[in-house]
Amino acid sequence: MDASPRALITGAARRVGAEIARRLHADYDLLLHARASRDEAEAAAARFNARRAGSARVISGELADEAARSALCAAVGSAPLDLLVFNASRYARSDLAAAPELRNAELRAFLEVNLVATWDLALRLRSLLAAAAHAHGDAAIVVILDIYAQRPLPGYEAYSISRAAGAMLVQALARAFGSEGIRVNGVAPGTVLWAEGAQRGETDAVPARGTALGHIGSPTDVAQAVRYLASARYVTGSVLPVDGGRSTHL
Repeated sequence: MDASPRALITGAARRVGAEIARRLHADYDLLLHARASRDEAEAAAARFNARRAGSARVISGELADEAARSALCAAVGSAPLDLLVFNASRYARSDLAAAPELRNAELRAFLEVNLVATWDLALRLRSLLAAAAHAHGDAAIVVILDIYAQRPLPGYEAYSISRAAGAMLVQALARAFGSEGIRVNGVAPGTVLWAEGAQRGETDAVPARGTALGHIGSPTDVAQAVRYLASARYVTGSVLPVDGGRSTHL
């Protein structure tokens, strides 16, 4: 019997990543990446394995560290990889008044997680994705971005810059990988889940006045978009807004 398709999801332990994993498990064996939330990822893997034995396992790694990314790729193994979902991200406020060495280090930290890690892992895992495309006729990368890849969120400038660069990465890799049957797309959510703690960048009133639908979305909305792009065999190089019509109000 043929092995099930495999999917790697970064930041899969909580929030949007956990919902993406839940939605994909029916169709894929899952590699659940976690950094600080390993216990939650292990609990999710146990639930998935109770439904289908051997269908999920957890791999850890600090995406900001090149050596850790190399170890993460080694943990993925050598079997074909049908889907790679980049959900993990760095999200925090910017301090434009900080000393130059601090604000420059801050920008580099955002770029390392939100851009360089995506670039690095996609290239390191390219051969596994190509093998899946050869075996199954298709392989896909989906990058979770943000509507603030299109315009800056005040107070979150470094984050917005890193997301804008990620949108270009989607287009660049789609062109570079297309001949191997690997599709690369992005999902740009609006507000689908409020940030935790002091990092919340918007108020409750923003969706009501800024979206066509007048309310925030949910992690399920993002997960549905990922599942669509995972199977949309003639879609590549696109970024799909999932924002309740927020982009119509730009």
